[in-house]
Amino acid sequence: MKYSSPLAPFLLLFATLLGQAHAANSTVAKPNVVVLLVDDLGWGDVSSLNNGAVKTPNIDRIAKTGVRFTNGYATAPLCGPARAGFFSGVYPQRFGFVDNSGGIPTAQPLLPGMLHDAGYRTALLGKWHSTGPMPHLRGCFDESLCSPVSSPFIDYHHPKLARNGQVEESNEYTTDLFAREAIAFIERNQSSPFSLTVTFNAPHILRVIKNAQLIRKEYDEAVAAGKILDIPKVPMARPGDAAKYASQFPGDTARADTVATIVALDEAVGRILDKLSQTRIDRKTIVFFFGDNGGHPENRSESLPLRDYKWSLFEGGIRVPFLASYPGVFPAGQEFSQPVSTLDIFATCAALTGARPPVRLDGVDLTPFLRGEKKGAPHEALFFSISGIGAVRQGQWKLVMEPGVQPALFDLSKDREEKNDLASAQPDRVRALREKWQAWHAQMPAIPPAAQKKKAK
Repeated sequence: MKYSSPLAPFLLLFATLLGQAHAANSTVAKPNVVVLLVDDLGWGDVSSLNNGAVKTPNIDRIAKTGVRFTNGYATAPLCGPARAGFFSGVYPQRFGFVDNSGGIPTAQPLLPGMLHDAGYRTALLGKWHSTGPMPHLRGCFDESLCSPVSSPFIDYHHPKLARNGQVEESNEYTTDLFAREAIAFIERNQSSPFSLTVTFNAPHILRVIKNAQLIRKEYDEAVAAGKILDIPKVPMARPGDAAKYASQFPGDTARADTVATIVALDEAVGRILDKLSQTRIDRKTIVFFFGDNGGHPENRSESLPLRDYKWSLFEGGIRVPFLASYPGVFPAGQEFSQPVSTLDIFATCAALTGARPPVRLDGVDLTPFLRGEKKGAPHEALFFSISGIGAVRQGQWKLVMEPGVQPALFDLSKDREEKNDLASAQPDRVRALREKWQAWHAQMPAIPPAAQKKKAK
């Protein structure tokens, strides 16, 4: 006769609950990772950061369910090295990627590669801007649909893209194409951990038709004179969309076209978020949204109220839209004002997924700071360097250094527009920050003189 303990039903229930808890913990230990990286979007073009003329309700959903970083920085004020900083989690200067002619070394560990090694299904959709092996040859991505070669440009209307290395052409508007491909990837991989990186080309210009520095000069002069300058550029928006915003921006057809491009981008983000919700995996998915650098008059994205634009180390060049959501882990609706960097995405994902990160990362895990488990600033300081120009941000203070010009010091807690230079009043602080930047810069490998000459040219 088989003995049955009166506690057996309770033991069975306990075992079942324990198994469910273990399964839940296993799921939490490997959340999905979705990164939405956009191109040349100004800090002033996201309505959750700056309630201006452009409305981005879907991008704002990420801030509503998660965190908006009001002092979020890219690692460089232009596309190539800024993206390299995100992918690698280290300052791109460490491997000599200091302008758009550089690249990520083959041996440099990348965030999708770390997740791939941890059992994730990985994909890259969109722009690729780095010399060296293309994504399908780097061992990081199971799937890729991206630029056939390293390039700052993708044709919005008739894109030529490489799917896993094989070139194909399309007549689908790229923003819609990348959203559709992202949705299909999520649908196929919803049952297991995945890493999806969508590097939209919007709202970058379609191609250059006038010198960018000349555009910048003419634009600044027009703004100073209180005039509207209709920037010449090839239309980026879907046919007919710009006309919807013509009355909102009279005499500024370029801005209307750009706003239509940003609205299409916002709609694409919404479709991706909707798919996460429909498949019921939104609560186990980390979503990051950020811009690669500041906006610029060339493409008519808006950096105001910040000073200057892309290519500059003033705030308008490096402070970018930066949002993150992970329901139940990141507090919903939080505004985080401490300086953070897109470098931090790598370390944060490593900690949340349990993946093994590389030995060296310049970014930090933001999770304990967002949850209030750690106080203060995640970084002791953030550093920037490009084309002989340097900057350092420490707490509320920022120092900008240009050759042949006296350093400029700003208190960003009171002066985010960087209008009031305090350098002459605080020489000791200027000296301390400059020495801190010099110590950081001394760690970076020297660029050969021939390369320096080429880059300067």
